[in-house]
Amino acid sequence: MLCLASALGSGSHLGMHQLLSALYVLRLGFGAETVGTLSATGALSFSAACLLGGVLGVRLGSQRTTILGVIIFTVGMGMSPLATLLAPALRLPWLVAGQIVLSVGWVMLKVRLIASMAAATDLHNRGPAYALRETFASVGMLVGSAVGGLLPGLVASLLGRTTDDPVPYALSLAVTVLGGALTMVPVILGGRATAGEVSAEAAAQGPGVAVAASDPSAAGEAPARFRLEPILLILLACGFATNAAHAACKTFATVYMDTVHGVPTSVIGTVTSIGMGVTAVAALSSSRLARRRNSGQMMMLGGAGMVASLLLMSLVQAPLGAMAGLVGVYGVLGLWRPAYQSLQMSLARPEYRSLVSGASSMGMSLGFGAMGYVGGHIAAASGYQAVFLAGAGAAVVSVALGAALARRSAS
Repeated sequence: MLCLASALGSGSHLGMHQLLSALYVLRLGFGAETVGTLSATGALSFSAACLLGGVLGVRLGSQRTTILGVIIFTVGMGMSPLATLLAPALRLPWLVAGQIVLSVGWVMLKVRLIASMAAATDLHNRGPAYALRETFASVGMLVGSAVGGLLPGLVASLLGRTTDDPVPYALSLAVTVLGGALTMVPVILGGRATAGEVSAEAAAQGPGVAVAASDPSAAGEAPARFRLEPILLILLACGFATNAAHAACKTFATVYMDTVHGVPTSVIGTVTSIGMGVTAVAALSSSRLARRRNSGQMMMLGGAGMVASLLLMSLVQAPLGAMAGLVGVYGVLGLWRPAYQSLQMSLARPEYRSLVSGASSMGMSLGFGAMGYVGGHIAAASGYQAVFLAGAGAAVVSVALGAALARRSAS
């Protein structure tokens, strides 16, 4: 049920909504700077709400917090399509407000899903469980991207309009509300299954140090103890750098293909779906690869793949280069994310998992927001190739920080 909730939520938001929203903003008459600003607004709102989501998870309980998150993020997705009904001067403030509402709800859902997955697993099967969750989420995004890419053309033909008109995109975005509403069903069922497991596991472990820097790949070994601050700071910095690299691709690749090369929305959706499919395959493969590698090494491998993919996007100034690079970036995230999530949950005692998950998500979203804001201005001043090159630089930092985590996990 938790994996299914990840699939529905990710498919509606990260698959369909994020694909269409950038193209929708362009049809409303805005440029790359606005696309980047809205992406940064969402990511920074996500960051600001991360610790709130962790605290609410402790205070209200997992299921109540998750249900509240689903309601809020569904309302946020429903706000964007209404911008076409507003006066032009009101559209940007409305879109910004929608991004904030959506991001606050999404962080409450995501943080609790990650923590609930930890409650439903143990040290030995946690890595494969997070790989499975990533696979479900990737398949959801694959379907969302494919449907999202086809919808504007279909709606435009039914209305007798063109795909340069914002109305087909607005109506297509309205479909994401259905996906958000359906997410409530597995959230409720999954919440019942994991209710009370966190407190039971915490009681079983007894008092002790708040953070254990053990790695899930080290099965059968007693967890080594580290202080919270150094390793968590490295983890947060790695999440920041990796998501900055990811944002360079996810925020601007579709806009680049649409505005510079005139690639049809249906093709952009198909390519994005292929990337999500590769993510799912990589996530399924990650548990096998992780048998002889610790989480830090898996994160290094994912970061190196991201460097290569973003350099391809920057150096090959053609649609094929952008498409291949996009698939590559999305694919290697299937290796990086499960390792990152498994490592952060192995660091925390059960009662602190929501807070650690929130802090780690905050680091990731800050990186995404920083690249979204800066990248929009870089694209306007120097072109999209410069944005992809900046993303490759961020990925190099991610590899270095992954190496530091690999050494700590092995020590």
